[in-house]
Amino acid sequence: KEKIIPNGNGFEATPAPFSGVEREGFVVLGMHRSGTSMLSGLLVTGMGYNTGGPLIGAHADNEKGFFERVDVVLQNDEFFRLQDMYWGANVVNYDWKKALEDKNSGKADFAEGEKGLLFLNNEKNAPWL
Repeated sequence: KEKIIPNGNGFEATPAPFSGVEREGFVVLGMHRSGTSMLSGLLVTGMGYNTGGPLIGAHADNEKGFFERVDVVLQNDEFFRLQDMYWGANVVNYDWKKALEDKNSGKADFAEGEKGLLFLNNEKNAPWL
């Protein structure tokens, strides 16, 4: 059954199926210090989204925590490492196609990514963040 989601702008969106199966979840993307932790925290604590874990904990610059899965961050760091970048430098040159090639060829260690995919593909974890 197809769901129509109003987005507040007068448009409607139909979620894209993943391998023929719809997975309910929400991905928060943004630069550091842009409010992604605040939005993620609201989705988790106020709306019941499931992050699984472990999560990056609280720090002096973000006392309530980051609501980011450690495995997903580590996998992203692996893709960045293979492209000579990290979250604070050279990100504009990130090539997702190269990252996918590195994963598929085995050049990139994908152990952390597998953990994240196991979580996302388990229907019991919906709605996920």
